[in-house]
Amino acid sequence: MKNLKSILGITVLSLFLFASCQSEEDVTIGDDPNQSTNSADSETADLMARNTAHDGSEDDFLDGLSCSSVVLPVVAEVNGQELTIISQSDFALIANIFAQFTNDDDDVNFQFPITVTMSDYTEVVINNQAEYDTLKDTCTEIDSKEEDAINCLDIDYPITVFTYDANAEQTGSVVLDGEQETYVFLNNLGESDFFSVSYPISLMAEGNSAITINSDAEFKNALESCEADDDMQAQAEAEAKAAADELEAILTDATFKVETGINNGVEFTEDFVEFTLEFANDGEVIVRNTLTNTAASIEGSFQVVSETNVNLELSFAGNSTFNIISDQFEVVSQNESTIELQSSTNSAVTLVLTKME
Repeated sequence: MKNLKSILGITVLSLFLFASCQSEEDVTIGDDPNQSTNSADSETADLMARNTAHDGSEDDFLDGLSCSSVVLPVVAEVNGQELTIISQSDFALIANIFAQFTNDDDDVNFQFPITVTMSDYTEVVINNQAEYDTLKDTCTEIDSKEEDAINCLDIDYPITVFTYDANAEQTGSVVLDGEQETYVFLNNLGESDFFSVSYPISLMAEGNSAITINSDAEFKNALESCEADDDMQAQAEAEAKAAADELEAILTDATFKVETGINNGVEFTEDFVEFTLEFANDGEVIVRNTLTNTAASIEGSFQVVSETNVNLELSFAGNSTFNIISDQFEVVSQNESTIELQSSTNSAVTLVLTKME
């Protein structure tokens, strides 16, 4: 283990060692146009380093830090409830606690000390909240440089790289068996050290589809294209998450009525004219009969979910009339008074909810 102050400096340096230098032109070896030497500050080395750095994003909802991950087990208070998080399977417990109420601020407070794994695979002991805040600031600085890890494609290991001296004479070969081994190899290259990748290699995409790569140029194009798509996806998810948070705020502790309901061109609005829907902050939907001003014997619940769009999941039991709106709906539009929905399972079903004054 290393102390926080020294390791943060080393980590930031190692993360941007490749990106901060000017890329050198690759030198072709012999008559093979696909085999080129690369220095530590070449574009290929930079891309490989970013592709093989430790991915700290999988537990972002737990620690809020993409440049590191928490070493389990840890003890933490999640929205005031103490949990011992032993493995990633326990992440579902945290998600359930977060989902209990829609209008609260979700927070995780660790019992220190904790250990985190940094992007360069070093482990750092965080002894208190002040050190944790310092780590957060460091991660924010790293993210602002937009030289983050590239995780949308994974190298299919093992791969072989050839090593060369400053005279382009081959000095040996190395078989790399995984991301950490590759990252350490790149990080240990000296000024007079050069390497080339033995192509072809395979890059694995999501769903285990393989892309065959035959040169540094193809490697660069594949990673940059994947990263661009990944950035667009991340932006769409962030925008959807913001819209989902806004929708939760609009719904929670408010009462709505079915303004319009249409199924395949036929209105069913009249079926709901006697009912209102009260959205509680614990995810319950209270169905009230407006004629008697009493709660109906209908069990209702709601959940707002988002990926690249926003969906409102409604569930009702106890009255067959409500089957038509017991569904997952995509949010077409929303404002403080009106929510327009379209069924995600049957596009012929549309629903407009308006807030009661």
